[in-house]
Amino acid sequence: MQLNLKFHSLSLIVLLGLSVLSSAQSKKFVIGSGSPAQQLAQFESRTELETFTGRTEKVSGWINFDPAKKTGSGKIIVDVASISTGISLRDDHLRSPGWLDSAKFPTLVFQSTSTKSMGSGKYKVTGQITIKGVTKTVSANATLRHLVAGEKTKAAGFEGDVLQVRATFPIKLSDFGIKISGPATGKVSNTVDVTVTVYGQTGK
Repeated sequence: MQLNLKFHSLSLIVLLGLSVLSSAQSKKFVIGSGSPAQQLAQFESRTELETFTGRTEKVSGWINFDPAKKTGSGKIIVDVASISTGISLRDDHLRSPGWLDSAKFPTLVFQSTSTKSMGSGKYKVTGQITIKGVTKTVSANATLRHLVAGEKTKAAGFEGDVLQVRATFPIKLSDFGIKISGPATGKVSNTVDVTVTVYGQTGK
């Protein structure tokens, strides 16, 4: 009986140890605490008459990722007022109430709800995106690359482990109450491709 009790006690200790080890594998990667080159959000509008892109390096947020289980969740926040298309007049229109209304809605937010590994570092990410106070469900094709902390990551200015994330998803402007009219008709596409490329680090 004593031997059996010791066996069960040892089994319980091993199980608890494995549980702690498993939970410890999930790491939190902070986005936006590094240099501007480590975060980028951009969109591309393509029509028969005009093609242009908008971009900003003011991206922040976090990602919880388990490299062993290949699962994760996260939140990415984009500063709307800092988006630049290369033409100041077009940028002013983009920030105006009829478009993104950056004064009233200063951020664009993506919150993931599920992550599915597709193999070879590719993932299907589903989540909620909020633009101008309207929230819609979107799916993105993403690639994730996890780098364990070392001399290479340290030399690049990172602290701790690094997670590189690149995700692309299409959105319809009309879904968020944005109507294309006037001079913009035929020059701005209702469907635009949004791409986010960020580097998160555990040491920040």
